[in-house]
Amino acid sequence: MKSTFKLKPGLLVAVAGERHIVVEVKNLENVLCRRLSNNETELFPIRDLKPLDDQELVSNKTPKKADYASVSPEIWRQASEQMEVIRKLHALGRNHRTREQVEAGGKLIGKSRQTIYRWLKDYERDGTIATFLPKERSDKGQSRLSPEIDAIVMESIKRLLLKREADTVKSVFEDVKNICKTKGLKRPGITAIRERFLAIPEKERVSSRQGKKVAKEKFTPIRGSFPGAEHPLDVIQIDHTPVDFIIVDEVYRKEIGRPTLTIAIDVYSRVLLGFNLWLEPPSAASVGLCLYHAMLPKEKWLADRKINATWRCYGKPRKIHTDNAKEFKGTVLGRACESYGIDLEQRPKGSPNYGGHVERGFRTFMRKTHTLPGTTFSNTKSKFDYDSAGKAIMTLREFEHWFVIYITKVYHMDFHTGVKNTPIGQYEEGILGTDEKLGIGIPELFTDEETLQLDFMPFFERTVQEYGVLLDNVHYYDDVLRPRIHERDPLNPKSARKFIFRRDPSDISVIYFWDPDLSTYREIPYSNRSRPPISLWEVRAAVREQIAKGKANVDENSIFEGVTEMREIEANAAHNTKTARRNEQRRRDAEKRKKNTADTKPEKSSTSKAVQKQAPQTVQMDSDEDVVQAFDDLDMRL
Repeated sequence: MKSTFKLKPGLLVAVAGERHIVVEVKNLENVLCRRLSNNETELFPIRDLKPLDDQELVSNKTPKKADYASVSPEIWRQASEQMEVIRKLHALGRNHRTREQVEAGGKLIGKSRQTIYRWLKDYERDGTIATFLPKERSDKGQSRLSPEIDAIVMESIKRLLLKREADTVKSVFEDVKNICKTKGLKRPGITAIRERFLAIPEKERVSSRQGKKVAKEKFTPIRGSFPGAEHPLDVIQIDHTPVDFIIVDEVYRKEIGRPTLTIAIDVYSRVLLGFNLWLEPPSAASVGLCLYHAMLPKEKWLADRKINATWRCYGKPRKIHTDNAKEFKGTVLGRACESYGIDLEQRPKGSPNYGGHVERGFRTFMRKTHTLPGTTFSNTKSKFDYDSAGKAIMTLREFEHWFVIYITKVYHMDFHTGVKNTPIGQYEEGILGTDEKLGIGIPELFTDEETLQLDFMPFFERTVQEYGVLLDNVHYYDDVLRPRIHERDPLNPKSARKFIFRRDPSDISVIYFWDPDLSTYREIPYSNRSRPPISLWEVRAAVREQIAKGKANVDENSIFEGVTEMREIEANAAHNTKTARRNEQRRRDAEKRKKNTADTKPEKSSTSKAVQKQAPQTVQMDSDEDVVQAFDDLDMRL
């Protein structure tokens, strides 16, 4: 099933379990539909519509797909290049795409015209990188070369082709033939070698053969106005900053410091697509939460917070533009964006104009906070003798409410000189069109919001032991893991099989196991279900505390005892200590986020019976396991 669907007249959809057909897209919020059972028409909110297959209604089951974390870098790189060619051909449109263009695309990636047409059809239906990845339980689409021969081919290509004095593919073929003959291996054909060379990114080939300067000139966009932002959702810029404002805790109404604001701004219209506001320093986790908020309709989100506002901006962006901070370079963030067909691009060094829209947005928003009691202003000169902490009166949720009202009822409605329109007016014209210019249509909706959120979570690779799974000194177990205990790697029977697990750093009481047979996520709780939910930063703080006390071996019991002790100390000290109040507020915010997330999930039948199993007293450190740090600075900041 495709990860997104686009509303347009004639599309079959499901509303409250009944079949409908879209008659007319009225605006950014409502669609006129005709019920197939009785031909009656009715106006429905866009969020209530679900995609409908021609054969059956879409169920609540998570659609099958690959977990992108498990794909090797080499296969991922090749699939990415193939998808880029298909995306460009697909964008031309079926009626404007020529046979010559299809053949040229095929030559670029070493594929036949028939393969390109088949991929175009598959991409039209799916729209993600999954079209180009090897299918499960099948060798189709993978390299026909064995790993040993592939290594010989790549070494020869690097030695003979990827250099200024480049030779020919025929020379590589002769070189590989001689090496294979010496080693008693079956030589590959010249076509396979040519395809292997063409699979190398063009930028890398140009850089090696013509120099980095030529490659930079060819592949770097022209400076000036931001390139490519000709419609809504073409390009969004994302960044974060500490807010010029002191907030107070919800219990004692005393200061706990400045929150961090992460925003996503649409370059074409300047609307704020989404944001994330929390007490942690900037990290890729906050980036993921911001993008999740930006891409989804916000009616449910506003209702959960009892905010009376209209925020019609959402959708899957074509490109996300960021600066070069490391939180924007995590493996999961890049792959999640690419899997949904979103380009993730860092700002070129020495090109400050590329980040101007989001920075101007920050300046606009911060100037408004300078009118609130508790502002820190933008510098000490502006502050004079103003007592920011003493004047502070708003909690984090109250400030969030104020910020949303300002965005939706003031900023979006105010004339913007950069677009010569209001941001929301510019956005709506770009979506719905005007008398002079066609709009792009209602943005695509995501078919599975829960999976979308999981795709932006950190992931880890772990084997399953008899005690379950161990992450950061905490044990997890459920019956669904029982058949996986000590399972061998099907591709390398001498090694234990590693599986993909994901988790939310703000609440590690549950991790998510990617079941490769069912192609879905399964929730795995603590082995000891009596443990309270805690955050990753609490676990690591407890470990540091235990080590500082001279304890050599930290076990799970001591970690939870330490967390409980720290919470009691903080509760007693919260009235007088800002740090304690901040930690208490972190926990309350995490609980609210978890509740809001749970409220959005569809009800599902239980897939496994819970098993109460006490974790071992002494922690078995799994130093031999591979940890993929999706969010690079998580260790220090959470």
